[in-house]
Amino acid sequence: MKMKKMFLAAFMTAALMCGNTLFAQSSSYLNLGLNIPQGKFGTSTGNCALFEHNGDQGAAALGANLGFKFITDTKAKGLGFMVTIDGMYNGLQKNVNLENYKPIDIPEIAGLDVRNVKPGYINVPFMLGLNYHYDFSKTISVFAEGGAGANVRFVLPFKQSFNGQVGSFTSDYTREFHYTPKVAFAFQFGGGVTINKVITLGLNYYNLGTSLVAGRIDSSLKTSLSSQAVMHTDEFKNNDLSTSMLIVRLGIRLQ
Repeated sequence: MKMKKMFLAAFMTAALMCGNTLFAQSSSYLNLGLNIPQGKFGTSTGNCALFEHNGDQGAAALGANLGFKFITDTKAKGLGFMVTIDGMYNGLQKNVNLENYKPIDIPEIAGLDVRNVKPGYINVPFMLGLNYHYDFSKTISVFAEGGAGANVRFVLPFKQSFNGQVGSFTSDYTREFHYTPKVAFAFQFGGGVTINKVITLGLNYYNLGTSLVAGRIDSSLKTSLSSQAVMHTDEFKNNDLSTSMLIVRLGIRLQ
């Protein structure tokens, strides 16, 4: 925890040092993209880290990206300081069978249908780096870039609900997995083409770090045999999950 606090403090100090240059920036871009999960983040063989104690796979599906990129010129021709912030969403793959994760220790819900709300990943990386561009003509140029910083990973809750008739009484059971946000070191690199100094087409690789999947499970069971629901909370720690993806994106110059 102390190391994370020291890292974030150093990172924010570096960001503040660059603050003055943002007001003199030469260009800023709005980026829209497609996230393509890589490695174990995009693998699913029934061993998902969101549900399995020893799971190490993300089972992430194709997702979407919205980001901003700010570039300030340096004295070196074609080279600029770069600041990026992105918001990335990835749902779960369709082949993840949530029926496999019914609780087996609650006899009151045996035989009841289950309604599932899938979790999803939201990653918010903030990075500092360098961008280099080379003009082939007045309309076409190429660029290469790289950066490093911090990523905050959020996981949307996984929700299950059971209700119906069990024998001579009714039963209503719900449980929710709430995942703790995690911060990790992150880096990116990539490149692309700029058209008319306004439109960019690019491909970037993002490694958003490795962090623990942990949180709590809130459950509630109420039957017609009792006037009060039985509430219960458990904490869980599953396994580390690495997050990486390719991003194909379109950029529009704002300034």
